[in-house]
Amino acid sequence: MIKVRIQIGDGSVLDSESSYGLIYLSSDNVFEAPLKAMESTSYPEQAGKNVNPKTVRDSFDYKVKFFIKAGGSLGNANAVIASFNRQLYDEVDGVMTFKRVVFYNDYKKVKISGIPKLIQEATDFWRDDRGREADVVCAEWSITVDNPSLCDFNMD
Repeated sequence: MIKVRIQIGDGSVLDSESSYGLIYLSSDNVFEAPLKAMESTSYPEQAGKNVNPKTVRDSFDYKVKFFIKAGGSLGNANAVIASFNRQLYDEVDGVMTFKRVVFYNDYKKVKISGIPKLIQEATDFWRDDRGREADVVCAEWSITVDNPSLCDFNMD
């Protein structure tokens, strides 16, 4: 099984499965951050266009799919997801301020840093009639990479 690690805010770097109950399934295959579009101008009386060749890295969303298996003493998958989501932000007077997260995938050799989004819905859902023996959810988590220079796409 592929292990991935997550750091939330200034906290420790923790294994996603043993610390949060999130078993890694897959993630985007990104080798580097995209580039912003280059500026260009075009005039009707001019053939082609004028292109400014300068550009920088652009922000992007990075998606990770997790498998959550709960039931029994672990509670249900809804509780596992809610517990993880609550750790992603601080709330004061109803205003949520999200913490920066760092996602480490040792298999793909990437470190992704950005602002997390909450896990809000399941892509797949299996539960027995009492939710005790079989309680399995597949869900997608997204990180908005606002500063690509904090990522490492060739992690040692």
